[in-house]
Amino acid sequence: MGELMTVQKKTAARRGWLAVAGWVGTGWAVFGGHLFLAVFVAGLAVYLTRSWFQYRAQWGMRF
Repeated sequence: MGELMTVQKKTAARRGWLAVAGWVGTGWAVFGGHLFLAVFVAGLAVYLTRSWFQYRAQWGMRF
């Protein structure tokens, strides 16, 4: 059972870092003056953050 949780934690960490990368990309787009791109990337970041949160909640992981 420990092996299963190790895989789940790695997957959750990967999804979390993808969400963080999405938010960093949003910040770069805003400060770069590309507002249309920033709105698109912010939507993607929201989706990735929601996906990460739901994955952690599904597996009962603490924050």
